Amino acid sequence: MIIPFLQALYHLHMPFPRTEEEYRQLMEEIDLFVLSTQVYHLLKAGGRLEETPVWFQQKLKERTAQASYHNMFMKHKEEEILQLFERQGRRVIPLKGIQFAKRYFGNFAARVTSDIDLFVPAAELQQAIALVETLGYEFEIIKDHHARLQKKDGLMVELHWTLDKLQWSELRTEPFWNDAEPLEEFEYVKQLSTLHTFYFICLHGARHQMDSVRYVMDISHMLYTVGDEISFDALMELARKDKTSRRIQAVLSVVYAQFPLLQSIRPLPFEIMDTHWDYEMIRNAKLGVKSNKYYRYKLFFRHFIFDTLKHQMKSVRKAY
Repeated sequence: MIIPFLQALYHLHMPFPRTEEEYRQLMEEIDLFVLSTQVYHLLKAGGRLEETPVWFQQKLKERTAQASYHNMFMKHKEEEILQLFERQGRRVIPLKGIQFAKRYFGNFAARVTSDIDLFVPAAELQQAIALVETLGYEFEIIKDHHARLQKKDGLMVELHWTLDKLQWSELRTEPFWNDAEPLEEFEYVKQLSTLHTFYFICLHGARHQMDSVRYVMDISHMLYTVGDEISFDALMELARKDKTSRRIQAVLSVVYAQFPLLQSIRPLPFEIMDTHWDYEMIRNAKLGVKSNKYYRYKLFFRHFIFDTLKHQMKSVRKAY
């Protein structure tokens, strides 16, 4: 139910649900994947909120209001850290979260965020950890490709020094820093280019095995709204050098299988892969029902999305 509805948000000729029962099922799926805020803001931006039932509008408004209070808190906490890095002359790039929602969904509250992810230069990781500790966060662990710090109230900060787990690609961080631009009035706080943001969002979805519609929506939304700024030639050249091209192809194959009309807007430069991903299977897994197809999809994303045999063999020792 939710995929045709999301398609209709971007293609006005496609119909919305027609019956109360369809809307009730849609709301259950929106809640299941925590998409109320994105859906609400997209309906408002497109001037189509009033096309939905009043009770449906009200539920979206209530959930969005709750999320707004939470995101306001997260925004304040993130700005506190960013201001500290700026004062200390330390480079940092916010990832996902508040800045992603603001930049690509048009409102800092348009996408719920649960923690604060920051990108820092690898050579400055220890200094970055020490800075965040001065704000009352306690260092927990350095794992894979990030350091994790947490406050007693549960608020978590992750400091990434690279954007992929080291054993699964040869990703280079220099292009991200070279093309980053200052964020708003800051000098040392940067933002990724749109191309690199899209690349990172794709890698992030792959790391989570595209196990939520949230990842599909993030990627498709960027293609619909800022697709002209995303060169697939540049993206695939970047991925080829980083040995992540098969992963990018897998993620985009999932997205384009669900949003086939994207091909007429931003055609893919490769054939869509069979990733064994489908919406019903993902929804059922979220509800605790896992089919044989679910395990085929999991096997594919754990072991068959790597560019080289070396990286594939490493995935056997430690799944992606």
